[in-house]
Amino acid sequence: MILHIETSTKVCSVALSNQGVLIDVLESSSDQFIHGEALTTMIHELLKRNAIEMASLQAISTAIGPGSYTGLRIGLATTKGLVFGLGIPFIGISSLESLIALAREKHPSMAIAAAFDARRNEVFLRVQHEMNVLVADRPEEINAAYVPPVQPLLWVGDANDKLRELLPLGEQYFDDEIVPSARGQIRLAFERYIAGVFEDIHSIKPNYTKAFYTTAHSG
Repeated sequence: MILHIETSTKVCSVALSNQGVLIDVLESSSDQFIHGEALTTMIHELLKRNAIEMASLQAISTAIGPGSYTGLRIGLATTKGLVFGLGIPFIGISSLESLIALAREKHPSMAIAAAFDARRNEVFLRVQHEMNVLVADRPEEINAAYVPPVQPLLWVGDANDKLRELLPLGEQYFDDEIVPSARGQIRLAFERYIAGVFEDIHSIKPNYTKAFYTTAHSG
């Protein structure tokens, strides 16, 4: 039984899974960062409506970035408190890898680029084709001279509107319906739980990559 937490963007999302299968998910999105007020309440509501005790959790997975300073800090701080209190493992999941996992459910044969909006012409980018990581999480400047690592390429994430204007013509496609969700962590977290791949909760820090901006409230 694993609790999954996603707070890297304006979406605040929590999910429960058992043996790598989704049990339930709760999500909220706002123009303001409501994570500080909403996250703990959402976790308790999710557990309560599924009649699951906190002590039944065997691990917690959390998005560790890249993403909003505000959201990542809140998500990780909440996770640390729960992990310390329950004495269970913590699994850190890349926010972009989780988004690609969601996109792959809908587009299993496509190469997928997950991009979060940053300042000016920059995005935070990850590109995968099946299990091959072509571009690991990093900031990337996009302009008319940008050469994608593979085409055709499907773009997902909150940078899509900007990317439509900046990217050169080519076999590039966009899906605006795929948004960050704790659901994207389920398979990734279960595989790492089975393999015993856990984070050191004492030393783990969010992967900010560099300064990231989503709103004036993003710390």
